[in-house]
Amino acid sequence: APYCGLLFRHAGWPLCIQEKIVIQLASIDWRILKPGDFYLQVVPSLKKPPRIVLKCLAKDKHNVEEVVIPEVSYTSIFTLEWLSTFNGERMGIALENCLLTTDDKIFRVPWDKVVNPEFISKPKIIENTLVNGVCTSSVTQESLRSDLE
Repeated sequence: APYCGLLFRHAGWPLCIQEKIVIQLASIDWRILKPGDFYLQVVPSLKKPPRIVLKCLAKDKHNVEEVVIPEVSYTSIFTLEWLSTFNGERMGIALENCLLTTDDKIFRVPWDKVVNPEFISKPKIIENTLVNGVCTSSVTQESLRSDLE
């Protein structure tokens, strides 16, 4: 809802930023994790829909701690408040860097850079409304084309 009517610079946000994947489909080698690092992964479940888990270095620094994210939190994961609340509920080093991947590289990105998407341009004043949680806008194809140019 807060981004209604805006054009994302990276159309795949929040699942990816440019070629960097934010929500992983496979585990990342635990030896790459440093204190304060974490990553999000979709994992299958036998009798339930797939779920999102947060993975970070365990206190012993030789294992991975895996925390299942409750479904009710899915709509707020990509906010600074979500990570702040998560950090407040756990013991140990605060998590701050999310690991993003490409085919052959891993990027350590501060969470505030992940949750604040970039936009192509701020459109002129546009009348936006939310109908059943879906953004509707009076933007025409013509005005979108001119904004992109």
